[in-house]
Amino acid sequence: MAKLSNKAQTELIQKEIDRLNSIFIDLPESKREVAKELIERVAFMTIQLEILEDTIKTKGATYTFKNGTQRMLIENPAQKSYNTMVNRYTAAYDKLFNLLNFIEDDEDENEEEDV
Repeated sequence: MAKLSNKAQTELIQKEIDRLNSIFIDLPESKREVAKELIERVAFMTIQLEILEDTIKTKGATYTFKNGTQRMLIENPAQKSYNTMVNRYTAAYDKLFNLLNFIEDDEDENEEEDV
């Protein structure tokens, strides 16, 4: 994935939002607002992580930094950003998918009412 324009990124983020919304379509209304915010954040981070992954694949996790006669191997800023974001992504994704329990609980209550 080459460097994307803002428009292309926005389109990819919207596709991811739509995909996640389809998973949470049966979420009770009381939890939908929380899910909406998390879905938007997770979708954004998903696309940004894909872009960072591509950058790391093409440029490497480290590179040689030259300052005059000094040369040293340093971490690629994309790698550093990726490491930070992937931890936050995992936490947000976990919180989002914990909301699926509310769908299952709601379905269980509906089944008990039918009995």
